[in-house]
Amino acid sequence: MKHTVSAILVAALCSAPAFGADSLFTDVTRLAGVGDAGNGKGVAFADIDNDGDWDLYVSNKGGANRLYRNNGDGTFTDVTAEAGDNLGDAGYCMGSIFFDFDNDGWVDLYLAKGGRYEVEANRLLRNVGGRFVDVTDSAGVGSKAFTYAAAAADYDNDGYLDLYLANYGVGAKNQLFHNNGDGTFTEVTDQAGVGDRSWSWMAVWADVNGDGWQDLYVVNGRYPAGEPNRLYLNNRDGTFRDVSREAGVADANWGLGAAFADVDSDGDLDLFVSNYVGPNALYLNDGAGRFTEVGAQAGLADEGWGKGPAFGDIDHDGDLDLYEGDCKVANQLYRNNGDGTFTNIADRNPDVRCETVRTKGTMFADVDSDGDLDLYVVNWGVENRLLRNTLDDGNWLKVRLVGTLSNRMAVGSRVWVRREGKLVGMAELPTASGFCAQPPQELLFGVQAGATYTVEVRFPSGARKILTGITPGRVLTIEEPRELASR
Repeated sequence: MKHTVSAILVAALCSAPAFGADSLFTDVTRLAGVGDAGNGKGVAFADIDNDGDWDLYVSNKGGANRLYRNNGDGTFTDVTAEAGDNLGDAGYCMGSIFFDFDNDGWVDLYLAKGGRYEVEANRLLRNVGGRFVDVTDSAGVGSKAFTYAAAAADYDNDGYLDLYLANYGVGAKNQLFHNNGDGTFTEVTDQAGVGDRSWSWMAVWADVNGDGWQDLYVVNGRYPAGEPNRLYLNNRDGTFRDVSREAGVADANWGLGAAFADVDSDGDLDLFVSNYVGPNALYLNDGAGRFTEVGAQAGLADEGWGKGPAFGDIDHDGDLDLYEGDCKVANQLYRNNGDGTFTNIADRNPDVRCETVRTKGTMFADVDSDGDLDLYVVNWGVENRLLRNTLDDGNWLKVRLVGTLSNRMAVGSRVWVRREGKLVGMAELPTASGFCAQPPQELLFGVQAGATYTVEVRFPSGARKILTGITPGRVLTIEEPRELASR
């Protein structure tokens, strides 16, 4: 089967029209078997069976969800029916995420839910050796608040992943659940000071000031005026402070998605906000958590119906490119020019445009393990798309992390890649990004084959690990030192 599928993919690529060096993606949805045509909202990548490749969960807002197991040969198998409890939940699901809440090395699944006539309870499914078991009631996280998206991070650095819910609707309040470390959670929203009552669509954790503690950005909005987004700075004592205005990121448009990434390669996390009403925004970080909006100068202030942003180095040139889903005309694929500007190359990659289609969540992932970033696009009422990246070179390095003192998934860890002392790339490991989307738990860097690199990791515990003489074209798995003396 593997050789047959590979041969078909090669034939498809050979017959595709040529669009020059910027043409990278080709549609392999039907061949891969992941063209779900439900009322798609969310996409989440994770390795559910610990076999080393990225499986895929699709959340549908009405209709059955889908769990696709990666076969390792460019194809997937729908295992929704046999993989456990409530995986095909036919309710209103949106931004569901995988996170290993019990640190047993198997990623669990949280279903973020709403409802058509009555709001349904969210569900937590524990992964027991590759099969999912519903533990919602015993864990205490069955919120009934119309959750649009969930995001997990260890906000207090105690070694367990906590859970934040971005809730939507009149009177709805967002919620923060603290992981007690015994399989249960306690809601601590009010104590922590993160109970935003706006209409929230997405939440993204990131360390915006580089102090080793996860901060929280919440995307808000409702028609027609929008609502300010919020940035909560971690006080490192279990509480947060709203610094949205002083940090310069209280975007008051109707926002839907947000993604943090080091777009200018200066070693800190910048922020892109995708707006449904109003221009998109790019905020450059000064390293201390203060931001300057440069969307128009960068060529990213599109005024379509923005939803699903995703960053990734699609061409291995060392800087991060951007894909954005759009509900109005067509999706955009922006190449980072390396000088603070971006160029939309979607016309040279026609499969990515999804014209006249309402795109929702989007995410990059190397689903065929060939070293370049493929793209999954969730659409509403028509087939989702899997777009294969045809770059196929050796100019890449992938980093996977294992926590010991920190949470097992090492969420919140920061990785620096350097060549001869010069920063090549920096990235941080999240559970949620964009709009109702989760990236795989690996970080991909564009590098130069033939060169050697130094890789440094800072884990949430504060432990650090440095590896030297690293060559490209490999997957580097780094386990956290078990003693803080390794800092």
